Amino acid sequence: MAQYDTASFAAGQNCGTRIASCIARLAAIDLMRDAHWWNRWRRGAMSSALIAHAEELENDADAEPAAPRAAL
Repeated sequence: MAQYDTASFAAGQNCGTRIASCIARLAAIDLMRDAHWWNRWRRGAMSSALIAHAEELENDADAEPAAPRAAL
């Protein structure tokens, strides 16, 4: 059985967090793409919330250092 590599797992978590952040930013762009004047404010508010969440995810990924490699 292979040993558990904590550094690899932590790197995978950070990668997943960054992908989720990118998807949230793409969703914000897509919300505003075809917004008309009557729904631009509502879509803008949701877009701002998505971008704030994406920044929060990125900050969390940057704050957590990768775990040290397990000794073989």
